[in-house]
Amino acid sequence: MIEIDHVCLGVQNVYDGAQRLRDQTGLGNYEGGWFPTMGLANRIVPLGDDTYIEVEGVVDAFQLERKNPTTSWFRDATAAGDVFIGWCARVSSLGELEALAKRLKTDVIEMQIRRRPDGSHPVSRLAPATFACWKQGLPNFFCIDDLGKHPSRQPITTPGLQPQGIDWLELGGSEEEMSDWLGVRASSLNLRFNGKAAGLHAMSVRTEAGERLIRLPTVTDVMASSEGMKS
Repeated sequence: MIEIDHVCLGVQNVYDGAQRLRDQTGLGNYEGGWFPTMGLANRIVPLGDDTYIEVEGVVDAFQLERKNPTTSWFRDATAAGDVFIGWCARVSSLGELEALAKRLKTDVIEMQIRRRPDGSHPVSRLAPATFACWKQGLPNFFCIDDLGKHPSRQPITTPGLQPQGIDWLELGGSEEEMSDWLGVRASSLNLRFNGKAAGLHAMSVRTEAGERLIRLPTVTDVMASSEGMKS
């Protein structure tokens, strides 16, 4: 079974970005930790239904000086402000992830990605590589062994509304192409399509106080514009 897992919202300043999102939507958050090899850190916004937003930004300027390609790409993506970097899906079992990886002609990746504030550094299982997919406006897929430890189920420290899950995501590209990538009908995940550049353009979150709509530039458009200005 394939479900939406999380959305990445790229910002220039993690703390400012998380606070602005809370001011705009009423959604609370907590400290998510950092990515030692990427120079990034995040705050996590639980959305209910085992889904969440990671508000993410560059925190290690020395990674930029070392020309870390992931750090530099993320910095460039957020140079003009907040942007939807991408989204990730989730499958129910390792067997399902292995079958999906085989269909997409890739490998299952096992790696330690995010170091949590308590110092733990769990192994994540995913396919294909996350940033390679996001650069194409596509999701990748995670397998979560224990949903009890899922980021969406951890307590917030900055209070907010009670969220009730993601209602829909608005994507560019076509429903047919996304269905082929997912291996299921895109409509089964409440995905909508606007025919614009591939990637995430908007999302709707259900809350106790009604819908919260978040609409931002998508990273594929932002990076295409940046490359056009350089050429």
